[in-house]
Amino acid sequence: MNLLKKNLTRSLYKIVLVLPLILLACLIINPAGASPVAGRMVITDPTPLTAFEGIYQSKDNEFSYFKITAGADNLVAKSMEGNQQFVLTRKSEFAFEMKDDDGDEMIPVVFTKSDAGEITQVLVAGKQLFIKVKNYVPVQEVTLTAVQLKAFEGKYQFEEKNDAFLQITATADGLTLKQLWDNKEINFKAISDLSFLNKEMGFPLKFTKDQNGNVIKVLAFNRDMWDKVKE
Repeated sequence: MNLLKKNLTRSLYKIVLVLPLILLACLIINPAGASPVAGRMVITDPTPLTAFEGIYQSKDNEFSYFKITAGADNLVAKSMEGNQQFVLTRKSEFAFEMKDDDGDEMIPVVFTKSDAGEITQVLVAGKQLFIKVKNYVPVQEVTLTAVQLKAFEGKYQFEEKNDAFLQITATADGLTLKQLWDNKEINFKAISDLSFLNKEMGFPLKFTKDQNGNVIKVLAFNRDMWDKVKE
């Protein structure tokens, strides 16, 4: 009987010691008795959405800029030129996601924070890096003569795919590029003697001439090389 009382006293003593620790742990995990909202990720003490605001420039394409602004519970990324706009939904402190152009796939968007505590860049789809910059400087257009524009006309073949072709024609104030596989047309304005830009898409064209001054190539989006077809 004495042994039973002794064991009961020890058990009660342990409960008295452990119970405050359990209550403290509950308060840390769920402060102020807050209950999680179904379907929404709970982020403890997150970086405020306003910290992500600013202008971001593509590392691979100096003409592609997006301005990010904070909403009530998401971010909105809008191109500095044109109507491209994406809603970024938060998944964790620095990770967001957005729908692709077709709206049927989700693309990961991950921000980076410096040691100083500032958001410095964002990686889209694991490969497109945008650097946060202080301001946006619009590109100035230049005027070329009809003769100069005429020199860029012709059919161009993709170096990496022999059956893909572009048709480029001169307009009154620039060039029109036609994708011959789907007949989509894109207009460009000159920004130098050999460079053109579609501001709305941040789409640059950079032409190359041979030693005789003939146009022989065009680089699209700073990555795709097209050779002018001799006709």
